[in-house]
Amino acid sequence: MSLSFTPFLAFFSRLLAIVFLIANIGLWMSPDLVEFPARAYSGLSDANFNVDISNRLLGGLISTLHLMILAVGLLAVSRIFTQIDKAEWYLPSFSQLLRRFGLSLVVFTLSIPVVQALMSVALTYNNPVGQRMITLDLDAATAPVAFVLLLVGVLLWLMASVMMRAGEIAEDYGKIV
Repeated sequence: MSLSFTPFLAFFSRLLAIVFLIANIGLWMSPDLVEFPARAYSGLSDANFNVDISNRLLGGLISTLHLMILAVGLLAVSRIFTQIDKAEWYLPSFSQLLRRFGLSLVVFTLSIPVVQALMSVALTYNNPVGQRMITLDLDAATAPVAFVLLLVGVLLWLMASVMMRAGEIAEDYGKIV
C-alpha cells in the first residue's frame, strides 16, 4: 500500500521537528525577537519582564524542553509515514510509534500550564520584589484546541495499544495453528 506522498510527509515531519527547535532557539537568542516567544509562552501580555541573557537562556531552555516533547512525536510520525510507504504498517514497531506520537501529544498538552508557570517565573525572577510573577492561565481561546489535542493523543495511544494487543493475539493464534 505504498502511497506516493508518504515519503514527502515523512521528510516534512522530520523537517518540522528540526525547524521548531531551531526557530525557538533563534527567537530566544535574538534580543529583538525574544518578546514574541516570551509573551506567548508566559501569558504575561501586559507585565514587565526581563530579557537579560540569563532570562533568555532559562526561557529558551524551558521552551526547548517543551518543544522536544513535540519533536519526539513528529519524529515518530516521520517513521510512521516511512513504514506506511514500505507497507510495514502491520509490524509491532508501527503500533509503538503510533503510541509514542499519541503519548507525546498528551504530555505536550498537559505540560502547557506547567511550562507557562515556569516561564513566567523565569522571566520575572530578577524583577524587583513585588513585580515577580507566576502565571496560571486557562485561556478560553486555546482551551478547545488543547482539549482536542489531548483527545487525539489519547485516542492514538489507545488505538496503538489495541493494535499491539491484536498483533499479540494473531501471533499466539499462528503458534496454535
